[in-house]
Amino acid sequence: MKRTGKIRNKMMAGLFAAALLAGTALPAYADSRNMTVNYTEASTYTLSIPATVNLSETEEVSEVIGVSAVNVATTEQVQIKVSSGISDGKVTLTDTKDATNKISSTVSLTTGGEGIAGDAVVAAFEGNSTTAVSGGTLYFSALGDVYAGSYEGTIVFEASIVTKTN
Repeated sequence: MKRTGKIRNKMMAGLFAAALLAGTALPAYADSRNMTVNYTEASTYTLSIPATVNLSETEEVSEVIGVSAVNVATTEQVQIKVSSGISDGKVTLTDTKDATNKISSTVSLTTGGEGIAGDAVVAAFEGNSTTAVSGGTLYFSALGDVYAGSYEGTIVFEASIVTKTN
């Protein structure tokens, strides 16, 4: 019996050693996965342009062109451009009762300044600021002597989000 017990012990020790070796021969896995976390906030703004500007025969008049609720990416800006209504730096107003009777006012970006081009950028805004980084105020020159009547003209603006150029 002793001999059988020794053989059994040796066999058990051998099996135990083999099991240990088999266990160490198996590769250990550490599985990893990546998770991408995203959030997108669209660039937005609300255009703020006065519906009416009342000009004067004797004084320059200014009007603010702007935005509210602006939130654009750091690489972008909101630009407001003139798309029509200014020619040779002036806005033309026509007598509502006599289409042959016209007057004009020079439109500039500075007080007493040169007239702007018909496609000029009149304001630019960045980040979430409602303070223009350029432009933002239009100046209309005094009209001078004008015949009695009601005169109207129109300036059309276009706003868009563009890539900043530095």
